[in-house]
Amino acid sequence: MKLVYFKLVATVFFWGSNFAISKIALESFSPSMAALSRFVFGTLFLMAAYLHANGFKLPAFTSRQWILVFLSAFFGVYCYNFFFFGAMGSISAVRASLLITSSTIFIMLLSAIFFKEKITGIKWIGLLITLAGVAVVIVRGDFTKLGNDAWGMGETFIIFTSLSWTIYTLLAKVILKEMNALAVSTFSALIGTILLVFPVLSEQHIAQIQAASWQSLLAVAYIGSTATALGFVWYYEAVIKIGATNSAVIANLTPVFAVVVAIALGEELTLMTAIGGLVVLFGIWLTNRKQGA
Repeated sequence: MKLVYFKLVATVFFWGSNFAISKIALESFSPSMAALSRFVFGTLFLMAAYLHANGFKLPAFTSRQWILVFLSAFFGVYCYNFFFFGAMGSISAVRASLLITSSTIFIMLLSAIFFKEKITGIKWIGLLITLAGVAVVIVRGDFTKLGNDAWGMGETFIIFTSLSWTIYTLLAKVILKEMNALAVSTFSALIGTILLVFPVLSEQHIAQIQAASWQSLLAVAYIGSTATALGFVWYYEAVIKIGATNSAVIANLTPVFAVVVAIALGEELTLMTAIGGLVVLFGIWLTNRKQGA
């Protein structure tokens, strides 16, 4: 069981570092090309793992299950990466990592609507605290900026990134009850990679690969092999073995790792952003806290 927790914490670190490392990738690639490059690497790793475990045979999915895999690919791969890399071109890694915690709010509310999960009073309090922290991060502590320069395209894209991850997570609740995690991860990544090809072709940015710096190439290789390949499989393993709630609580460390890595790479952390981030994390912890614990 310790190995499961180690893999989950490592996955969360990979996801956290993803925010700062993606900026290095964007120095040479357009957002759509960075997304495609990431998943080319990630899919190759996943496909190697799948072939090692299953050989050259397709999983025995039903038509309904293939539809679920396609939806998982569309929201969890295509939409998530389209919005994520679009956001990272115009927003700081620290700010993005804190705003993306809004997915916790979306997951809680939509789980209550579609899966009839009960939202207790303490969860509502945690939700309100989280929203307050997000608000501080958005306006950087200066509420006179609200409606002025506090919100831009980067922030909008991050919210859509959160919504994409929310839908992907809710789909996983259904998928993991009846399908193998490695098979779902592999073929979701493969289908998502194919979907990511189209915007790149339309932009005619293939030449970016030849002109890319070694740092940008290393960045997409790192993101693809860790945050994508290992992250997908290890997170699903954790959900299966220790449950979705316990996994989600640890996954909330993502912005902590994101801030640490971003600062290590030279990004500035303002006092109000730090305070807002701590409020966000406290609200998320309270939201995921077991009643009576």
